[in-house]
Amino acid sequence: MKTIKCILLAITLLIGINLQAQDGEVGMKAMTEKNFEYEKDGKMIPYEIKIFENREFKVKLKEEDKNKLNQERVLTPARVSKLIFVDNDADKDFDRYIVLRYPKDANDSFELEPTKRGFAVKVNKRYMEYIFGEGVYFVNNEDRDYFIVEEFNAM
Repeated sequence: MKTIKCILLAITLLIGINLQAQDGEVGMKAMTEKNFEYEKDGKMIPYEIKIFENREFKVKLKEEDKNKLNQERVLTPARVSKLIFVDNDADKDFDRYIVLRYPKDANDSFELEPTKRGFAVKVNKRYMEYIFGEGVYFVNNEDRDYFIVEEFNAM
């Protein structure tokens, strides 16, 4: 009886794993921390940025490989969501959550760099700046269409 229970448990686990693998999406999660400073009233004020990244890739296979054992994948752009947490220990009014979404190409770059008034995000030659006390600023209106940005106060 014990053997039958073990076999049934193993079959149930394998079926669950198989069903999970068939959902058609692959993902990745990562976290990065950066420390910067900005100038306010002649003083340099430190702040920390934590970036939580989530990527989802749709699994798409070549049509001509249908019913083959080893099928080739078609490269599809990933959907990237980045949760940017700005933590300023000196002033709690500047603690913010910013959700940034954009389509990721195979070879794009994500850069985060400090500016005099906040920090800038650069992705594939597109530019978004976060200005402390004012919010999100776009230099080019075409970049506004590329990014989806939501901003929240930290509690």
